[in-house]
Amino acid sequence: MWKKIIQLVIGKECELRERMFRIIILIGGAVALIGTAESLVLLENSLGLIPLFLLLLVMGASLFATFRYRRIDLAAVLVGLLIIVMVFPIVFFMNGGIEGGATVWYVLGLFYMFVMFSGRRLFFFLFLTFLMYFGTYWVGYLFPELITPMSSKAAVYNDSMFSVFAVGLCGGIILKIQMRIFEVEHKVTVEQKEELEKNSNAQNAFFANMSHEIRTPINTIIGLNELILRSEPAGELREYALDIQLASKMLLSQVNDVLDLSQMEMKKMKIIPVEYRTEELFGELVELIRVRLEKKELEFFVDIDRNLPAVLFGDEKRLRQVFLNILDNAVKYTKEGSVTLSVQREESREGEILLKVKIADTGMGIRKEDMEYIYDSFNRADEKQNRRIEGSGLGLAITRQLVELMDGEITADSIYMKGTVFTVTLKQKVVDATPIGEVNFLKRGRGPGMAYQPSFEAPDARILVVDDNRMNTKVASRLLAPTRVQVDIAGSGAECLEMTKRKYYHVILMDYTMPGMNGMEALWELRNQENGLCRDSAVIVMTANALSGDRESCLAQGFDSYVEKPVRGEVLEAEILRFLPDDIIEYQEKEKETGEQRGQIQRIIRKKRKKVYITSECSCDIPPELLEKYDIKLMYLYIKTPHGRFADTREIDADSLKQYISTEDSSAYMDLVTVEEYEEFFAECLTEAESVIHIAMGSCLGESYHTAVMAAKGFDHVHVVDSGQISCGQGLITLWAAKMALDGRKPYDICEQIEKRKGDVQTKFVMPGADIFYQNGRTQAVTAKICRLLGLHPLVETRQKRVVIVGFLGGSIEEAWKQGIRLHLRKKRKICPDVVFVTHVGCSIRQQNFIRREIRKRFPFEKIIMQKASFSTACNAGLQTIGISYYNVAR
Repeated sequence: MWKKIIQLVIGKECELRERMFRIIILIGGAVALIGTAESLVLLENSLGLIPLFLLLLVMGASLFATFRYRRIDLAAVLVGLLIIVMVFPIVFFMNGGIEGGATVWYVLGLFYMFVMFSGRRLFFFLFLTFLMYFGTYWVGYLFPELITPMSSKAAVYNDSMFSVFAVGLCGGIILKIQMRIFEVEHKVTVEQKEELEKNSNAQNAFFANMSHEIRTPINTIIGLNELILRSEPAGELREYALDIQLASKMLLSQVNDVLDLSQMEMKKMKIIPVEYRTEELFGELVELIRVRLEKKELEFFVDIDRNLPAVLFGDEKRLRQVFLNILDNAVKYTKEGSVTLSVQREESREGEILLKVKIADTGMGIRKEDMEYIYDSFNRADEKQNRRIEGSGLGLAITRQLVELMDGEITADSIYMKGTVFTVTLKQKVVDATPIGEVNFLKRGRGPGMAYQPSFEAPDARILVVDDNRMNTKVASRLLAPTRVQVDIAGSGAECLEMTKRKYYHVILMDYTMPGMNGMEALWELRNQENGLCRDSAVIVMTANALSGDRESCLAQGFDSYVEKPVRGEVLEAEILRFLPDDIIEYQEKEKETGEQRGQIQRIIRKKRKKVYITSECSCDIPPELLEKYDIKLMYLYIKTPHGRFADTREIDADSLKQYISTEDSSAYMDLVTVEEYEEFFAECLTEAESVIHIAMGSCLGESYHTAVMAAKGFDHVHVVDSGQISCGQGLITLWAAKMALDGRKPYDICEQIEKRKGDVQTKFVMPGADIFYQNGRTQAVTAKICRLLGLHPLVETRQKRVVIVGFLGGSIEEAWKQGIRLHLRKKRKICPDVVFVTHVGCSIRQQNFIRREIRKRFPFEKIIMQKASFSTACNAGLQTIGISYYNVAR
């Protein structure tokens, strides 16, 4: 019974405010009944029962109104007015005024107002409440004869005590019940949220799976059809191949539309701005739409503002999608006449322009009554007239939402049966304000199906294609055949790992979705494979998933690049070309001489140009495979010997150490490179990148830093950073900078991060003796003599951009290494476990393994990089010197 009553009062079928009102009324009624009993037993004045009977009457009527008529707002207002205007003033005057318990009940009145009302109504009732309370106090003070006094002092105490208990319990119970209701509602909300997230994840998984399952066969169709077109078929066969190509791309476009729409509905579509070249963007749009225009025998007019900035910052992929959707619509709905693409710039503010793109057609136009529906999903204006026109009806719906996501505006002007003009206006940041000038976009490049020529040839390049779908591997290998690269096939991640144990591959094309071991798992195993030959090879993920953010997600997982299926031959060639060493490329298509015929290969060359080039001196001692992986370029330093001066790493290397250097003496010295040589080095780097960050050895360790700074003054895009280090410490900072560059960080950001963290690099060297150190003027003669007499080995540290002796170690050189490693790695809680970089001068394989074991005993680094030191480092240290460098945990 009680459960039914409770359910009736606080059941979930009514809203929270109604439940709270019922609770307040019930509790208020119960208190009124108790108060009536208290008055009958303890109070001699029977007039005090009048307000309590009124309160009971009001509560009963309100409760009836809420259950019978569900008029919660009216009932709450009436109760509020009756209590404030009538009940509480009567209680005050008939029960002793301020000597009775009425003043305590005033608190309950305020509590009721805050619980039941909000907004303007709350302010109104608060004002009315304070006005009535002030009025009763004021009247009681001026006319005390209106107050019925309490019969005795005991009655005063009893009434006050009852009022405190009653109001306290009433307020406490209401708060407790409200908290309980909130907990229940919160639990329900959490459960509903989890259910929604579960459904959302299921929907995401479904669309991702659908994307993969549909795009995979499309990849085969488009890829094999491209091979047919490359063979330059004639007659009907060529016509059929072109039709297959158009139909496949149309199907792919519709699949993409459905995926994009689902992401927009789930609020998961992201705008990812990048730097893009305007000439390339609009040139590609012209090439993509021209085939369809020619097929329908439509004229095409292109009017691109010659003052359009060369490089803008925006979401190039989504911009292309927006403009292509509108152009595609213009072609579909135009039977005869023309389509015009007009692009103009308007000044917005410094560093930003208003990009205005107009696409006009002479097609059937849009009825006025249909204009408000043209952006609706799956809707077509004038369905009867346009029933033969292909498409899903999603193009404009997606287009408008994309434009709104980019904070732009899209408008349409149309005259039925005369044509339509769509105008898209978007703010874009200017990266390079250089005008594109006069470009004849209608004479650019080659159209689909025209004579194909590979962008490069590299017979010695080794490529591994990993995909569980046999047709996908067939398409990829056939598309790459004209480049003459060596292609091997692996049908699974496990097979890939077996093959990479036996053979080195320059590039691995990895499918992401594979049974058993997916692409991400295979990549992780590959990078950590013991005795693997391809741990540092470039891995390009090939995926049929096309959801927003997939590219960024794949790159964040460690893949070197990303290719979306269906794979386009020229895109695949361009991506592979980025990771092939220059010395194995026998042929590379060069840019056309004429400005009017710059085609797809020009885009490939531009794409290959890096944003940021990280450089250093050869003294950074980075292993060759890491230099290749991160594309780090090194400036040579000169080594002066009795036989002449040689460029380190070019004309002399560490294999010649013993001829000039021993543990106690060196006849070779590091010599200066000129400012002009540095200028040539930086100029060459800027031909391959937009900016250069040069990580120089410590400014107090040699003149190299100051020379580089002098050379950099002639360039706006060369930044020289004082690493404060040499050898492994300098290399550690250089590798970190290269990783940030690969992540797309801006030059100023990379420099700022290096300045913040270079103090966290901890580097120590264990040297065989102090004689060479003395020869280079870095210690006193007496120090070198003591070390020689006592057989001590200096422990050297880079400190405040200087290399100083911080201790001496006894015993054999291997005992000294052991002690030095223990001392260097003793503060374990401060050490970042990611990587330790070790350099050595002339150590044997056995000694190198000994050093590795001692380091692993002291601290579990995830990765140990070991490299023989350059000649530049060696001639300042001596044979059997080792250097150890790591990062402290970021502060």
